[in-house]
Amino acid sequence: MTCFKLFKTTALSLALLSGAAQASEADIYAIHFSEDGKHLITGGAGGYTLAPDVEHTGGIKIWDAETGKLVEALGDRKDLDNIFGAQYGRVGNRRWGISNFKDVVLSGTYPNGKVLLLPSSLGRITSSTKGQLPGFIGGYMDFSGKQSARIELSDIAAKGGNCDPKTGFHDYVGPIVPSNNGKFAAIVVNTCTAKINDKDQQVAFEYQSDLHIMDLGRFEITRTIEHIDAGVYALGITDNGKRVAFVGRDQFAVIDTEDNERHVVETYPPSQFMIPRQFSSLQFSRDGKQLISLRNIYDIETGVERPLKWAEGGAKKPRRISSVRVSPDLSFFAIVMPKRSLITFGDDGLPHSYGKADKVVLLSTATGERTELEITDSMTEGKRCVTDISPDSQRVAVGCKGGLLRVYDAHTGKLIWNKQNIGRKSDNGLMHVEYDDPLDSFYSMLD
Repeated sequence: MTCFKLFKTTALSLALLSGAAQASEADIYAIHFSEDGKHLITGGAGGYTLAPDVEHTGGIKIWDAETGKLVEALGDRKDLDNIFGAQYGRVGNRRWGISNFKDVVLSGTYPNGKVLLLPSSLGRITSSTKGQLPGFIGGYMDFSGKQSARIELSDIAAKGGNCDPKTGFHDYVGPIVPSNNGKFAAIVVNTCTAKINDKDQQVAFEYQSDLHIMDLGRFEITRTIEHIDAGVYALGITDNGKRVAFVGRDQFAVIDTEDNERHVVETYPPSQFMIPRQFSSLQFSRDGKQLISLRNIYDIETGVERPLKWAEGGAKKPRRISSVRVSPDLSFFAIVMPKRSLITFGDDGLPHSYGKADKVVLLSTATGERTELEITDSMTEGKRCVTDISPDSQRVAVGCKGGLLRVYDAHTGKLIWNKQNIGRKSDNGLMHVEYDDPLDSFYSMLD
């Protein structure tokens, strides 16, 4: 590609050596409303930067959801090192360790809660002839002491298979999925076993996937169900932790964790399980009685699927989707549709994107009506956006690379408040909040 000619040799070399250095201090990788809807939490860079004049403010920021005021900033590279070190990283991305706060979750409400770091998966990423199962699933920081510590899962540390990581099969933890309210987590522990076929003496590898339910307030395992499948692709858990849905190698099912009753949605013929590059999350309704997708709402008790009403007469999914959120009242989806952009490196050694901004569209589940949110007119903002919906389904928050942070009215698509370049130390992370002119319209409807 011709754009690589624009890279400076020294900057590119430093970026490759440090791995995750290719990030701005203002980047936003995750965004969540607190359980009471009063605060927004954003996860960003972990302290890596190639710019000598940029001071790190904190990879985790807590915002007042009503006014946009920065309330708290915490989290640095040392916190990530303390929790994960250099040996552990997300499964499917074995080149670098975890170096940002992409996996941030807020358990409880601010300030009486904890900030959790729960990667979608976790495994040992150093080359070894012997696999090592992690004895932890992530880490946390509280708002009082702010010290970082691991979330231990020591009862599984001694359990492991007999596979050689060189074959591509190894023990790992994942998917790891928190409930929407941050109170519980569903954790799948995969142990690999090598078996020799008696007929042809060929070695076959198979996973045993065990399910653990953790109370994230106490960091205690409340339920364990062994061998739910032989590899899991997607996972979801209800807000009360009493129901888990999963898509595995053998079946798509829902488990009632109190009595282990299974509601089987689909079964699959024998197939080879492959570790996906990115695990998916399954969405429940707030009462835990329904599973939600872009095409239908599945009633777990009756097994009945109700197709969504779309304006075009059928559920047509966009070709490219990077993020999906479902409103708690099931009235709409918030979907991020990424746009391709040209990336160049500036004099500060950081990557800069140019081109169209990502599209964020609200889709009504009742009518199929689509409301596109106005993200930005700038050619350098609005890339790689993430979104979340408030617990009362009234507001939608959008965060993007480069430090663009916006909150919208979910019914009208109207901009409520806007911040830019939120990672700058000189402004103490606080930029002037731009309120929308009531005469202007900051949304458009798609035909």
